Amino acid sequence: MLVLGLDGADWDVVRPLANAGGLPNLAAWLRDGGAAPLPSTTPPMSFPAWSSFATGLAPGRHGIFDFTQKQQGAYRIRFVNAADRAGEPFWTRASRAGRRVLCLGVPATFPPDRVDGLLVPGFDAPVSTGSEAAAASDPALYSRVAARVGPWMVPDLDEAARADGWHERAVATLLSRIERKTAFALEALRQLREAGRDPELMVVVFAESDTVAHHYWRDHDAASPRHDPAASDTRKGALAAIYEQLDAAAGALRAAFGEDAPCFVVSDHGQGGASRRVVHVNRRLADCGLLARGTHGSLDTVARRARDLALHVLPPRVAQKAFRRLRSSAARLESAARFGGMAWRRTAAFSEEVNTQPGVWINLAGREAAGSVARADYERVRRDVIDALLEWKLDAAAGGGSVVARALPREELYDGPFATRAPDVVLELGHERGYLHSLVATPWDRPAIGALRALADDELAGGRGRGMNGTHRRTGIWLATNPRGERPVSIVQVAGIVLRGLAIEPDSACDSACDAAHGGHPVTPLPYSAEEEARVAARLRALGYLE
Repeated sequence: MLVLGLDGADWDVVRPLANAGGLPNLAAWLRDGGAAPLPSTTPPMSFPAWSSFATGLAPGRHGIFDFTQKQQGAYRIRFVNAADRAGEPFWTRASRAGRRVLCLGVPATFPPDRVDGLLVPGFDAPVSTGSEAAAASDPALYSRVAARVGPWMVPDLDEAARADGWHERAVATLLSRIERKTAFALEALRQLREAGRDPELMVVVFAESDTVAHHYWRDHDAASPRHDPAASDTRKGALAAIYEQLDAAAGALRAAFGEDAPCFVVSDHGQGGASRRVVHVNRRLADCGLLARGTHGSLDTVARRARDLALHVLPPRVAQKAFRRLRSSAARLESAARFGGMAWRRTAAFSEEVNTQPGVWINLAGREAAGSVARADYERVRRDVIDALLEWKLDAAAGGGSVVARALPREELYDGPFATRAPDVVLELGHERGYLHSLVATPWDRPAIGALRALADDELAGGRGRGMNGTHRRTGIWLATNPRGERPVSIVQVAGIVLRGLAIEPDSACDSACDAAHGGHPVTPLPYSAEEEARVAARLRALGYLE
């Protein structure tokens, strides 16, 4: 069985391109196979969604909600990895059942699972020069493949997109990434076969469909409020070029693996455009009397300035090396940027203000280090937070729509042993004429800026403090070459469908914990080392996921 992951792929892109003749392989599979929308997780982000894809569990049961996790009892975050995940991925279940596996590029898979074959993690592997043998499940096999075709991944693109001419150059880089990953996958398949270890399950995930949408949606979509009519043909055609290259990769991989084998194409979420408004939730909470700032300086502002100065002044590779050398300071710096400067004893609620997991924490006494809200007042304060956010509207000239579309108690969205890892209130941002607002950190050093800000024309491309011009949507894609096969109701059901397609019954014993002897990770976290944490932080900043 072949499973191809196109991170962030959306039917609103795939179908028009396929109908126009630009995606011959996907178009043929659409014509002859079965297609459906694929609802993602909440939030619809890579780490929780791919973890649900892998395990068949929702976030409250596998425990992954974002790239970072607020630490219980502290105003600090830590960087998350696959050891934080409960449940057994379908590739280790298949390997336990005697199937050989080739699994490449799935996010949230470091440390790597043990499989009979080869697993190479996605962008979360904490290595300094892209993918390295030490991060793979079989370092010797990885080294032999890389010796012939190069590594699976190279950090050759600073996705913070701050350099002049970046958008003109980045398309060629993304195209070469797809070529390199395709060559690596084909060579790994060839070497396994030559060794008499022909994989019965091959999983390959490409991240480039997500990257191109984040940076080029406004050029692709003439109706986008961030659209630049002066964009070059290179920028306007970027999405089509990347999807066409991915289509060619999909065709080559299926031809090599075997046309008769079942093939699924999956995305972890969809994509769409961003509005030209950015949202500062903590400013809104302060305006409503729910958050207070300290009077003796702003640690978060200092931390952001120190971080952003390095990112602005230093070339991308030098900046990443500098962050790696900070080692244990990586999480402390990010924690200070999110939580510094608060007057905690006068603060009832606060947000981490990350677009990857919009939410609000209640500053609960007995749970938080300086909690101010008594347990008896928890529900009342949480309702005050929800009311304050749902009453927040655009002005009449902008249509008067909701700034926050939904604000829900976490238990209405999640169940399971890890539901308390989610914020107390989970948010879904509103939209303006179909284009979603972006959550970014409040610039406390600029008091004239309110809780909702319209971007200036020179900010519309996006980047730090401005949001990306393409944003995630809740619904991804499902495409199967067999028109009569099972169709998943959501991404959580994909793992079971894959296993049943391999004549393996999913193992229900791993619904809340996992047996490390079976190749899955224990529930107890295995933190990154200081060096690894700094490398991951640098990688996430380069990807634009950390402000």
